[in-house]
Amino acid sequence: MADHIKTIGVMRFSVLTPTYYSERFDSLDKIAAHLFSPERMALRFHIFERLVLPSLLAQTDPEFDLVVLTADRLPREHRDRLAALLAPAPHIHLRPVGTEKHYQLLKQGYESVDPGGATHRLMFRLDDDDAVDLNYIKRLRALGAGLHRLHPGDVPTVIAFNRGFYVRITEGENEVFDACERAPLSTGTALLAPVDYPRNPYRYNHRALAQHYNTYSDITEPAFIRTIHGDNKSSPTQMGRTHKMRPKAIDKQLKRHFGIDRDHLMAL
Repeated sequence: MADHIKTIGVMRFSVLTPTYYSERFDSLDKIAAHLFSPERMALRFHIFERLVLPSLLAQTDPEFDLVVLTADRLPREHRDRLAALLAPAPHIHLRPVGTEKHYQLLKQGYESVDPGGATHRLMFRLDDDDAVDLNYIKRLRALGAGLHRLHPGDVPTVIAFNRGFYVRITEGENEVFDACERAPLSTGTALLAPVDYPRNPYRYNHRALAQHYNTYSDITEPAFIRTIHGDNKSSPTQMGRTHKMRPKAIDKQLKRHFGIDRDHLMAL
């Protein structure tokens, strides 16, 4: 029987767990107060609705499943709003979860999608405040198939997309700039492995994935738009080449690969 690869992504949207944000807050109630605060929810929905979700709904290849994990304690008004946003896309699944350990919830997210007759899973990760280019899934699936044929046996392999754009959201004027990173980002990084492989791309810090897996870095096209704002979980440090493109060139690339223009990001 020929091998078949199933493409599955997991995204966190305000997941409540004692092992995430624990370095900042010393109780689950304090974490919840931060996650579900009106100001944070407004920011998260603003970016999700205007940047993240449109990039997923407009994928040229819809052959993927995405699980959006959220807390079962997410206030009803926010859960209903999120569910309504995802309703037009049957391949994007909202999964309210409890307060188990962070990584266990992520594992459950990937495992909640039936692989059918697939022999391998191509598991990607994406944050709820970052976007991918319109051909991301098409390119990811092609790379996954090619790398699977390249390696003898079942060698778990990471695929990273290290070229794209950042948007620094500020009180004044946003900054939009190009980047080509030298280590895997969180945005769109994927792990190709047999269906029974127990780990996923959240298992290790994304910057260190090449220490644990054969890693393929694709910089042929800009693949990500990563946002920098006051509620980033970690410091979005750039590790590589940045600020090499002029605004007009950035605008051209954004229109071609993301279907938006620079003004859209400047007003985000």
